[in-house]
Amino acid sequence: MLALVLGLVLALVPGSASAQAEDATEALLRDRADQVIAVMQGTRDPAQTFDARFLNEVPAERLRALTAQITAQGGAVEGYADFRREQQRSATFTLKLANATAPARIELGAGDQPRVAGFRIFAVTPLADSLDALEADFAALPGTAGFALYRLGDGAPALVKGRKATVPFAVGSSFKLYVLAALARQVNEGKRRWSDVVPVEGKSFPGGTIHTLPDGAPVTLHTLASLMISISDNTATDMLVRLVGQDALDREVRLAGHAKPEALAPMLTTAQLFALKRGGDAVTRDYARATPQERQRRLDALDLSRIAQADPGEVFGHGPVAIERIEWFASPADLAGVMDDLRRLDSREVFDILGINPAMDDASARAHAYVGYKGGSEDGVISMTWLLRDAAGTWSVATGSWNDGKAPVDNQRFELLMLRLARLARLAR
Repeated sequence: MLALVLGLVLALVPGSASAQAEDATEALLRDRADQVIAVMQGTRDPAQTFDARFLNEVPAERLRALTAQITAQGGAVEGYADFRREQQRSATFTLKLANATAPARIELGAGDQPRVAGFRIFAVTPLADSLDALEADFAALPGTAGFALYRLGDGAPALVKGRKATVPFAVGSSFKLYVLAALARQVNEGKRRWSDVVPVEGKSFPGGTIHTLPDGAPVTLHTLASLMISISDNTATDMLVRLVGQDALDREVRLAGHAKPEALAPMLTTAQLFALKRGGDAVTRDYARATPQERQRRLDALDLSRIAQADPGEVFGHGPVAIERIEWFASPADLAGVMDDLRRLDSREVFDILGINPAMDDASARAHAYVGYKGGSEDGVISMTWLLRDAAGTWSVATGSWNDGKAPVDNQRFELLMLRLARLARLAR
């Protein structure tokens, strides 16, 4: 989801393995990068650089508008640096603006003299960026927004900088970190194995990979956890919530140091959240006011028999729905705590699963020795949390959330702020 996408990423055509062909391809990539810069500077016609499919998706006028947005953030386009060839016909580089930099990527189409088929610009970062400047930008967001940067060690997470770090937010699918931690602890305790196989059952509303499998299809716990974290698969999540159980989830929330564990009790499945929100204001208000024990009785009484066939548009896509009442709630401090909880479990499988989808461009990810990630969103809600390790072995958590009960939040705007936080996590001391 991250990146200002300026074009289509097309299938690449493998080139010759010879050194001469490799050199020619790199030279072609550099030439196309020069051309892209010229287009952004207004000295070259986009039709001379980008292929027809790209321009069909991103017409010249839209490309100019997007370039204007970027230069408004970072100043005039000056050139590029740190060119690096990636796959056969793709390369990354750092776009140099007068007052900022931004990771960028190009991909070429097919043919001997291909034009640019894909172009992306990622987070625009001011040259003089700082945590104080980032805090001011968070403060300018409508609704309520907060972030925190923590250093991790032998004790509790140490706050480096934060805004509303202890304020609870609706965090969407970020709650799945607690599910992963509870499962990993049961594996560490010998109660389960990552290779255990379970049948697909109890599907959530449509979406994700597991939902497409037939009922009864065998899947491993590792597969469920991987899909839950990397693509936020809701059916995989609900299966794991039921498998590990509410007692284990409640225990994990407390072990991770959540300031208000009752706010997550009982841990909703995604199907239950959908059913409650679909029930209307009276249902959501009554549930929010109930005690954890009363909430469990209400959940037990829900009819989820046709959720698997429901239209997600019944709840999502029309603006925020009861996000202050029916959601999963955690502060930036709470999310730092569960990431530290996962780190302390010292599970290779956990690190691998969190690292599947780093939610940042390749150049930014390479600046860290390890990147693990989970985020979540719905209308009016977005949350992002990274577990990071630098080359010296120092661990950090960069986390932030934004809620607006009156209107959908600007996901791209938030993502760019969070990418700045991840970069500053490496630089701040």
